[in-house]
Amino acid sequence: MSTRGRVPSQCPPNFQGRYTVQSGDTMFFIAKRFGVSLQALINANPHISNPNLIYPGDVLCVPGPPKPPKPPKPRVPKKCPPGFRGRYTVQPSDTMFLIAQRFGVSLHALIDANPHITNPDLIFPGDVLCVPKEEPELTFPCSVTLDRTREARRFDIWGAVILNALNDFAVTFVGVNLPDPGRFGRYDSYIGIHRLARPRREFRVELELVTNDLDTWVGTRTVPKATPDDTLEIRPYNSRRDEVGPVILRGRIADCCN
Repeated sequence: MSTRGRVPSQCPPNFQGRYTVQSGDTMFFIAKRFGVSLQALINANPHISNPNLIYPGDVLCVPGPPKPPKPPKPRVPKKCPPGFRGRYTVQPSDTMFLIAQRFGVSLHALIDANPHITNPDLIFPGDVLCVPKEEPELTFPCSVTLDRTREARRFDIWGAVILNALNDFAVTFVGVNLPDPGRFGRYDSYIGIHRLARPRREFRVELELVTNDLDTWVGTRTVPKATPDDTLEIRPYNSRRDEVGPVILRGRIADCCN
């Protein structure tokens, strides 16, 4: 019995059309050409008993394209925090970062005001956001006090970062009464980190021990201009292995706001 020129008796509802197999065709390439899945093409053509064997002259039913995924139900906050600026409905191509820029608020403040958005990197058209009040601008020079983290609670240490924006934007890290770095592991010095929120980058400042009286470590460097969402950290550092230890002091540049 010849297997050439096989024609379906009928095609399934909502099919795109009929296609006549050409030399060199395969089910896989035909499915790709019409934007349908291979399995959908096979299912629409039960008269082709072996999908791996098709011949020029065979006629295939091409199923309709897959339905686009149903958009998620818009998420709406039950209420907005006191003193909020207003509500905003997410539009196509919006991101949390762009919305925060548009309204002149920090990304961190926008995320905090919208706990119903469980993943800030995934927002959809129709979602409703609470827009917090516009935040004061950063003023320079200023200083940020660094708080001890859990890893350093047993030590009586403190730190600060001085930010200055004259000709260049500079950060100066100061850590006071820091113990020998080896107390945190195999470390021999300390490092300061200015971590940018957007784009996500970090700038390191190697700190030097400037006085043994209070074990004070200091380091300065110029960095891109800061935003309120940026964070500042001091960590122990292994200079020989270029290994960074746990955060022992941390602060936010938002503390420089008026």
